[in-house]
Order: sequence, then C-alpha cells, then structure tokens
Amino acid sequence: MKTIFKLVSKEILIFRKDKVVVALTFLVPIVLIFIFGKVFGVDSGKSKIKIGFVNESKSEIAKKLETTLDTSSTFTLIKTYKNEKNEEIKYDTNSLKSAIKSGKFSSALVIPVDAYTDTSTALKLKFYYDPKSDIEMAITEGVLYQTILSQLPEVFVKSMQRQAIGTLGQERGTMFNNEIAKTISKYYNIDTSKILNSEINYNETTSDSNKTNIFEKILNIEKTQLVGKDVANPMATRSVGGWAIMFLMFTITAAATSLFDEKKTGIMIRLLSTPATRTDILWSKYITFVLIGISQLIALFIAGSLMFNIQIFDYFLKLLVVITVSSMVCTSFGMFLSSICRTSGQATGLGTFLILTMSAIGGAWFPVSLMPEYIRFFSKLTTVYWSMEAFLDVLWRRLDFIDILPNILILLAITAVIITISLFNFRKSNLF
Repeated sequence: MKTIFKLVSKEILIFRKDKVVVALTFLVPIVLIFIFGKVFGVDSGKSKIKIGFVNESKSEIAKKLETTLDTSSTFTLIKTYKNEKNEEIKYDTNSLKSAIKSGKFSSALVIPVDAYTDTSTALKLKFYYDPKSDIEMAITEGVLYQTILSQLPEVFVKSMQRQAIGTLGQERGTMFNNEIAKTISKYYNIDTSKILNSEINYNETTSDSNKTNIFEKILNIEKTQLVGKDVANPMATRSVGGWAIMFLMFTITAAATSLFDEKKTGIMIRLLSTPATRTDILWSKYITFVLIGISQLIALFIAGSLMFNIQIFDYFLKLLVVITVSSMVCTSFGMFLSSICRTSGQATGLGTFLILTMSAIGGAWFPVSLMPEYIRFFSKLTTVYWSMEAFLDVLWRRLDFIDILPNILILLAITAVIITISLFNFRKSNLF
C-alpha cells in the first residue's frame, strides 16, 4: 500500500508542476458551464434577437404595435441601414428581403399599408425569414406571435369604441359601447368597466376545454421563407460547417504538438543541422497542416453529401475557396498554440479550452443570437464564427463569390494577424 501511495504522490506532483494544465483542468468546465448558463439559464432572457422592421401603415394599431415591439425585451428592431456613402437609409420591403438573403439578420416583420383599414376584419402582417437555425426561428416566431396577440385586445377594443363614437356621435356611440360591454359581460362573465377600459384578460374568457384565443381569428400573418427553400437537407446543411471546423481545429492542434515531440526525440536538432532554417521548418509545417486541413474538410463535406444529401458539387469551387481559407486560419491557430506553450500537455489543454469555447460562442453548438450582447461581441473574434458564416454563404444562402468575399477577407486577415504573432513568439521561445 505504501508503494501505491508513493506512486500516487508522484503522479500528483508531476500534475501539479504544470500549472497551465492544472488551471485548464478546472477552467474548461467552468467556462463552458458559464456559457451554457447564459444561453439557457440565468440572464438568458437579456439577449435580444435582431429583426428587420418596416411600418408602411399610418394606422393607430400599427403605431401601437411598433411601440410595443420597440420596447420589447426580446427584439431589437432594425429599421435603417447605411449605404455606400455612409448615409442612413430606411429599410423598405425589398431592401429587407435583400438583407435577409445576404445574412444580415434572419427575420423581418412588415406592417403593410393596408394592415388595418376602416373596413378590415383582421390585422394583416408580413413575416420574412431565413430559418438558418430552428431554435432561433422557433423562439422568434413564438415570442413575436405572443407579443402581437397580447396587444390585440386593447388595440381592437379601443379601435371599435372610437369607430362607434365617430359613426354614431358621442352620446349614441357611448350608449352602443355600453350595450356591447353588457352583452360581453353577460356571456363571458367579465366586469363591464374592464371592457370599456380595455383591461380584458382574454385568457380568462375561455374554459379549460376551449383554450382557443378568440383574437387569433383577427390576425393574419403572411409568412415567406426567403432562404433555403430548395435545400434538400436544411438541418445538416446548416450544421456541417460548424462541426467540420471544430473537428479540424482538434486535428490541427494535435498535429501542432508534433513540434514538441520532434524536440524531445532530437529530430529538431538534426533538422537545424541541415541547410534548413527555422523559418523553413515553420513554413513547411504550416503548408503541410494546411494541406491536411483541406483534405479533411473535403472528406467531411463529401461524406455529408453522401450520407445527408448536402448539395456541395453545384457550388464546389466556391466551397473549395472557403475550405482553403478555413484550413489556413485553423492551421495558424495551431501554430499560435505551439508558440505560446512550453509542453505538449499545455498545448493540448489550452487548445481544448479555446476550441470548445470558440465552438460554443461561435455558433457551432447553438445560435449566436440567443447569447447575451457581450458574448456576441466575442463571437465575432473567433475563427469558428467567420468560417461558419462563409460556409452558410456558399451552401445555405448560395451567394455569388463577390458576396462571400467579405467573410473570406476577414478570415485571411485573422490568419495574417495570428501568423505574425506566432512568428514573433517563436523567436522568443526555446522550442528551437
């Protein structure tokens, strides 16, 4: 037993000596628990979903609905955009559709000119959407319907009362409204003062056996899907990019630790004794890992095409460009780990921490739109986020190359920055 105790003590001592590994052992689960808690638990309701908005109607109901949505804790209404001259322009229906198709936001609500007129029997609205995330779309539609329906009783009762007074005059109109209130009170057992003051809770007017909201019949929302209608397997097409990048980053991280293995086995010393310089060795590693990454991503997408009918061959050239750039940025990430770590254990631990964190906040696991605003800021600093957006541009939105170019340029810029930092760190490290 003494021998076992000594061996255990030895293992713990070795573990404790590597402070980075010890820290990451506890830091990784804590950070992931924090992220999951912010998305699905504590404070998750504070995140707002961006939704495009146009109000073409001049009616009071439209104004009331716009005010309600504007003050909602769930939505941020996007009403304007900046043109090439940096001028702020109001969205119209056509520009909203274009914005959704290009991925600026996933949904938009339009209140048309004839949303509610004097002869209308229902409120007409138009909802345009890109279902790139089932979770986000379910939440958006559910809360949007709930928000709109919660305002209909007050809005419509007030509207009908005003129309009665406008048609019949103040005295007869008031009498008419009182009679209507008495009739509703008789059959629905509601205080007439609540009806006249528009304080009805219509959930109370239905029995347990009939929960149908009576105002659902006076709301007509025309839904139009703008993106992904012709995609054979929407869920797999939307998800494949994020998962592929995550697995690639694990592969590249594991390959990057080969530098530490080569140092241990003496291969690095032998390489340095040849005409090859440190720069030559680093660039040979970089190019090799980029080629491995390209091969892995191509294999993953072909597998996805065969297993889940993901349509890649019609857009293969554009996809290949995104694959190449994504492989470059992931390989630069692997080089960065090698440049700041001192052991393979540190590189593996830190790599796991960064990959899981970037995957979680970058959109590979759940929609970025569900996260609090400050986490969304960090999302856009990750390689996962921009790679996923580029893959969605090709396979989901099916954009032209010129429209995909901004995401590609961002990935190339990230690659250049990471490589520059890595080369600077390599000059100071004792790896060579």
